[in-house]
Amino acid sequence: MLCDGRDAYLRQLRISWNLDVTTASELITQLYVGYYDRAPDSGGLNYWVGRFNAGMSLLEIAQSFSVQSETRSSYSFLAVPSVGSADGFLDSVYQNLFNRTIDAEGLSYWKGELALGKPVGRVIVDIISGAQGDDRTIVDNKTTVGQFYVTRLVDSPNQTFRISEARQVLDGVNTTADSVNSAQALAAALLAENLTLTFNDPSGMLAPFEAAIRQSVHVAWDMWEVYFTRDAPIEIEIAYSATSGFLASARSLVTQFTGTMDQGRQVFQAGAAYEIATGIDPNGSAVDGEIILGANLSQLVFRSSLSEPVPFDKFDGISVFAHEIGHILGFSAGNNLSGNVINAFERYLNGSGNPAFTGPAAVAANGGVPVLLNPNGPSHLANSSDLMAALISNGQERGVTPLHIAILQDTGLPVSVLGAGGLV
Repeated sequence: MLCDGRDAYLRQLRISWNLDVTTASELITQLYVGYYDRAPDSGGLNYWVGRFNAGMSLLEIAQSFSVQSETRSSYSFLAVPSVGSADGFLDSVYQNLFNRTIDAEGLSYWKGELALGKPVGRVIVDIISGAQGDDRTIVDNKTTVGQFYVTRLVDSPNQTFRISEARQVLDGVNTTADSVNSAQALAAALLAENLTLTFNDPSGMLAPFEAAIRQSVHVAWDMWEVYFTRDAPIEIEIAYSATSGFLASARSLVTQFTGTMDQGRQVFQAGAAYEIATGIDPNGSAVDGEIILGANLSQLVFRSSLSEPVPFDKFDGISVFAHEIGHILGFSAGNNLSGNVINAFERYLNGSGNPAFTGPAAVAANGGVPVLLNPNGPSHLANSSDLMAALISNGQERGVTPLHIAILQDTGLPVSVLGAGGLV
């Protein structure tokens, strides 16, 4: 619960006490959580800690947060107070900090404080400093995870800050120590990412979208990578084709013999999956996989975070890229089953008119029954609402599930559903 009704003197005492026992970095991390529901970026955190050490007060820093572009774009109340709703803003702050809707008493109190002219930054600091019980525990746990994330980010020189990851690591944090441990494991996995993107765009069609495409592809890759138990430097090329007729298509540009035989046939694995599994890059510095985007790029929305809504009239770029990455990692049924070469996915492909995937991990994850595949394209699942279905409708958002991970486990990718950290 919150001590919403305490007088200003007692609240100021709490603020002073917090400054004594909490570092400036932790206090500013709490502002990032309260305003943005994310861990801080290292550049921003270092800047504000520097200002604090130079004499700027926590209340002044909190007020400066209220006029930043990220804040104004997040809250109409702060962008245009005469039009926006204080109710929605305050409820978002409670959700960000405490994982709960603001109570009626708290809403009435804080709206009154804002109406009397109390600065937004002071209100945020007062809400944080007044937290007790489970609310206090959640704030402290989110602060711990935020600090862990930014520290690991600084220690990962090949990684860049991505706002989607900074939000993602806080999603499952609650009052428990297990939630902190899971969030820290997720942060470590995200920052271990070794994905390199290149663009093959001689026509220049992708250029206006390149930055947004990069963000969406990284979010999509993270959806898979959090399950990996090993990592490797993977290279994916993004290309464009005006004549493809599809939203997107993908392929692995290299396959590698696994050393395994199945009924006299050599079992090959997608190059990216083989590299992750063995640490051996079968094609050296060359690109491992390719994603080709189709003609009308304006049909797609390239979100930077899973928390951003998908417009009803757009196809979700993150879902599209996650689907295509699934193909690059091993959802592929393109070889002739009667030949002497088979890929790791086809090893468990049974039936022709009604094909199914019968890998042991997949069957176990699917309730003990084979996973039905699309008869017109058995690289896809038959379930029309699944991420790995052949089609997606506009306005839809799809994600990676333990079933997908089990299928890739059967193909030889080193994965574990225990690494998910609540991402699904």
